[in-house]
Amino acid sequence: FLSTRSPDGISQNLAPFSYFNVINHDPPLFIVGFASSLANPRDSLRNLLATKECTINIISETFLEAANSTSINAPYGVSEWDVSGLTPVYDCVDVKCARVKEAVFSVEGKLDFVRESESRREKGKMTGVMVVIEGTRFWVREDAVNEEGSIVDPSVMRTVGRLGGIMYSRVTEAIELPRPDFQKNLGGEEGLEKIKAKKGQSE
Repeated sequence: FLSTRSPDGISQNLAPFSYFNVINHDPPLFIVGFASSLANPRDSLRNLLATKECTINIISETFLEAANSTSINAPYGVSEWDVSGLTPVYDCVDVKCARVKEAVFSVEGKLDFVRESESRREKGKMTGVMVVIEGTRFWVREDAVNEEGSIVDPSVMRTVGRLGGIMYSRVTEAIELPRPDFQKNLGGEEGLEKIKAKKGQSE
């Protein structure tokens, strides 16, 4: 979920998002989708457009109910931090927004790109806004990362994703599968032709 603030710092917003993903590693880029328009932005988008900064905080199963409470339809100016009981930490280096203390993994982010979408059914009606956020600094709890600082343990982070509506998903473990090698595992072009021939015979 995103932590944002108004330019004057008076309004502090925290909200979960279904439309969220990583789209690049160098530079680290994240995509977030808002079900609103630029003409009528909701709190998080309004703050993000004004300040061009935020923190991305990954939700864990340990504080799911608190995170879900930030989806409340509170009027602008009401802080979801107060509603949720989550702890704001103001130690970010590149942004002024608070990060969530309870989050195992957080990212300081700067707004990179904005795109508004028009409805296919109702011409002229803007139905969504997509933003690209560049991660500038990463925060991860020490007990969740390996010695090299390159891998976060999913069993410690216990990530929860918002699927849409009131539904969430849980990630409790990861499975590693080696990538197949074209020459070693498939036998190159010759092996590929054998697979094609075998498939043709079965049909």
